[in-house]
Order: sequence, then C-alpha cells, then structure tokens
Amino acid sequence: MELSEVLTKRQSVRKYKEGDVPNTAIEEMVEAARLAPSGKNIQNWHFVVIKDQATKDKVATLIDVKNAEIAEKMAAVNEEKAARFRKFVKNFTLFFVNAPALTIVMSTRYTPSGYNEISLYDPADPELPELDSKRNPGMQSLGAALENFTLKAIDLGYGSCWLTSANYAYESIEKLVKEELGFTEDGWFFAALMSIGIPEDNPKSPAKKTRGELITWA
Repeated sequence: MELSEVLTKRQSVRKYKEGDVPNTAIEEMVEAARLAPSGKNIQNWHFVVIKDQATKDKVATLIDVKNAEIAEKMAAVNEEKAARFRKFVKNFTLFFVNAPALTIVMSTRYTPSGYNEISLYDPADPELPELDSKRNPGMQSLGAALENFTLKAIDLGYGSCWLTSANYAYESIEKLVKEELGFTEDGWFFAALMSIGIPEDNPKSPAKKTRGELITWA
C-alpha cells in the first residue's frame, strides 16, 4: 500500500469484524514501532499483547470499577457530569473487549536534556517542572512508535484504536501486568491501550482541521 493511502486511511477503529489478527502481523506492527525515533534513543516502549477474552474482560472490569469510583465521587458534586463520565467509558473505552487483540503499552520515564544539569546547581529551579512535564520528549517518542504501529496495521489490512482514556485506572492495570501478564521490569508504567482487528466497513471518523489552520508562515 502506498504511504499516502495509508495516511489517508488512518483513523480510530472501534468496531471490528470477526477474525483473528495473526501473531506474525502483530510482530510486524511492533517491528514498525521499534524503528521509530526516540529522545536519546531511549526506545521507551514495550507491548503486552492480549488475545485471551477473559484477560481482555479483566482489563475492562478494572477500568469500569475505577470509572464507577470516580463517577460516584463526581455525583456528589454534579450528577449530570458524573452520568456523562459513566457513558463515556462505555462508548469510547470498553469497546476494546470486542477487538481480536488488545495491547497494553508500557513506557518509562524520560529525563530531558538540561534537567539533571539544572538540578545540579539549583534543585528548586522553577524551570525543572516545565522541562519534566510540558516539554518532556518522552511521550513524543512513545507517540512516534505508536503512530508507526498504527500505520503498519493499516498497511497489513487491519484497524486499530489508540486509547488513553482509561489511564485513570493505571494503578490496577500496572498491577495486572506485573502480577499476571508477565512483564515485571522495574521503572515501567502503563501509558496507553491499543485495540487491533479487522475494521468494520466504512468506519466513521471526525473531521480534521484544515491545512490552513495548522500552519503559520513566518
């Protein structure tokens, strides 16, 4: 498939047809991710691939439980917003249980250039939180890998959805990964989910900004 066609076809797919995604295809997606650029070549990505339905259901339950906990506390302040939050998780997160494959994406902390250097002479410098949050390239690096992953999925005839809406359940998901799914490396944290499958025909996608909205010529 030509690159321009792959880029045009990329969209978040939330409905999948029956049919497996072979392990060899997922390995090709991970290989594409492996080739992505990263700050200081940290390669801060690891993919925990789940095909077992019971395990996918378990991940969904962890998210649903945390969602209910948050919504209950929200309801004491604003029931309408709490109801929207409950509905959101059902419509835009838990659909992954119907995908043939689910990937839990793990990442590691990235220390940006200048952080340790400034810390050496002034640990209280107000620039440090800025460097470590808004300007931290760690998530930019991970984003490059995940984009490669999604584009390779399209090239192979599959669809995917890159999910971060469930990140509020990070603690229980990280515990599951470490205690039951076999990835026990220290220093890694849950960063995203990626569902993978054969997309339903004619999936809908929201409108994108125009090119003119994205460019400032200086």
